[in-house]
Amino acid sequence: MNTISKTYSVALVLLAATAVGCSGGGSSGGHNQAGIQAAGAGTSGSTAGIAGTTSAAGQSASNPAGSPAGALGGSSSVGGGAAGGAGTIAPGGTTVEGGTTKTGGTTVVGGTTVAGGTTVAGGTTRTGGSTAAGGTTSRGGSTVAGGITAAGGTARTGSSTVAGGTTAAGGSTASGGSPGDGGVAATGWVTIHNDFFWYDSTGLLIQVRSGALRQFNGIYYWFGSQPGGIDQTCYASTDLLHWTYKGVPLVTAKLCDRMDVLYNDTTKQYVMFLKYDGDKASFGTATASAPEGPYTFLGNVLVDNNYIGDMSMYKDDDGTAYLAYVWDQAGPNRQHGIYKMSADYLTLDTQMYLFDVPSREAPHIFKRDGTYYYGVSETNGVQPSPTRYYTATNLAGPWSAATMLVTPGSSTTYETQCDFVFPFTGPQGTVYMLDADRWIPTAGFQGDYLWLPYTFDTAGNPTANYYQDWDLNVSAGAWREFDRTTRDLALGKTATASSTNGANAASNVTKATTYQDYTASRWESAATDPQTVMVDLGSAVEINRVILKWYSNYGKSFKIQVSTDSTTWTDVFSTTVGASYSVTDEKFATTTARYVRMNGTQRGNANGYSLFAFMVLNDA
Repeated sequence: MNTISKTYSVALVLLAATAVGCSGGGSSGGHNQAGIQAAGAGTSGSTAGIAGTTSAAGQSASNPAGSPAGALGGSSSVGGGAAGGAGTIAPGGTTVEGGTTKTGGTTVVGGTTVAGGTTVAGGTTRTGGSTAAGGTTSRGGSTVAGGITAAGGTARTGSSTVAGGTTAAGGSTASGGSPGDGGVAATGWVTIHNDFFWYDSTGLLIQVRSGALRQFNGIYYWFGSQPGGIDQTCYASTDLLHWTYKGVPLVTAKLCDRMDVLYNDTTKQYVMFLKYDGDKASFGTATASAPEGPYTFLGNVLVDNNYIGDMSMYKDDDGTAYLAYVWDQAGPNRQHGIYKMSADYLTLDTQMYLFDVPSREAPHIFKRDGTYYYGVSETNGVQPSPTRYYTATNLAGPWSAATMLVTPGSSTTYETQCDFVFPFTGPQGTVYMLDADRWIPTAGFQGDYLWLPYTFDTAGNPTANYYQDWDLNVSAGAWREFDRTTRDLALGKTATASSTNGANAASNVTKATTYQDYTASRWESAATDPQTVMVDLGSAVEINRVILKWYSNYGKSFKIQVSTDSTTWTDVFSTTVGASYSVTDEKFATTTARYVRMNGTQRGNANGYSLFAFMVLNDA
């Protein structure tokens, strides 16, 4: 068994993917994901992207199906750039009590968010996908030119569940069970892969923009919205790696995002909460008897007679639920606060605290060692932004001044917008995981969502270091770095292929790369079927796991095979639902082999097969 150099049993925090709705001022469709979300790979798989169309709200509407765009050499449509050092709240205190700004808590004017919204040029076309026309107008923020259009594929239709019906991972609440968040589902270690897109068990893109991760009865549910925000989606998993589409538990009459779900221990009902009707939104609720629904919409209300922007829910240790929200009482995106919910979670009870700080959104709450953390992003449309947080020992305050989350090497939370933090608690501690949305993938940062663990210093200040791959053990409440140098048996070994295309040699798949330059080298085959790429481990060793990192030219149908003599091959894994910019991470029964190969039988598009990395492990 390979040793791991570092194992963290301290609390971890995953920064959640950027939330779907912006709460700035301007277009009612401002942060709608319709033209931003890359689409899932499907059966058609054409290489050229389909140009998006501009909606009335200035939102680029992309093809919701197909493999994600983005190839080597592509650049992001940053244009005028995400907000940097300017536009931040100056240290010294931004917390307010009673709605009055404290002395010293001035806001620095700057960044790209200006009154009326500044149009930012950008939107560079990447190889493999066309740049969509139009962009997303943030309320009070920047209008970004150019959306990302995904290449080819088959769209999920309406509210129907994909063929195959419900998943074994799903199901209703267990008899006698009491669902809860932060519980245990999978046992053992699972690797989280960033910079690649997430797909369900049918090979379609997971659609959970500005969503929520919850755990009920040992099963993880990932909720969110499809592009357009009408269909609220649900996926289920027992290991956080393999996800099954559970369908659309709620179809709403208006655009909704920032949805969340909590279980009420008293009423035994699952309650869905919605930012209802675009950016100038109201607060909506729906209920169901099972996590995956169907949910019955109950209605929507203003919060203290005013619109809200982004929102999320927090359930405290005593079972009380709280709404974290952006409030428009003093103007669009001028304040954000905390509201206590009624005992049944269906109505607003008491306003707990109000932050009189403008240009903040994506609010979320988590608790660690008796301290509450209230996290926010900047109001910056779909552009990435830094993450700030406040702390308090009581939700009613007083709250600290805002502190910038430490993200070494990045001023924009690694090209994302924060969404939520999810705790995984076990006997070794609690891992706090940040989930963040990546609205605009770039050549170096693919993937719609980013999951990262937090570490904390002795004063309780979190840091989110970047890992393209890291290991999580939810049953233990621990995490560790994924050390490829000690675990990847294929690293630096000889790789050969049935064919190559240009300089994209087979040897590239066993090179050591980091997340900063992992797209710089790859293998690509000729554009015919079948094709193989094989790694020679040097001698026969025990193996039980293979990790493949695919480029946009991917294998739709392929097998992983092992051999001791490179003549007689045994299948250890096969699939017909491969996808663009995806990660194949599969374990199998421990076997002895010297040679391991990917045998591709059907390409995902008209180009050849292409891999960034081919890893072989023994994780017994």
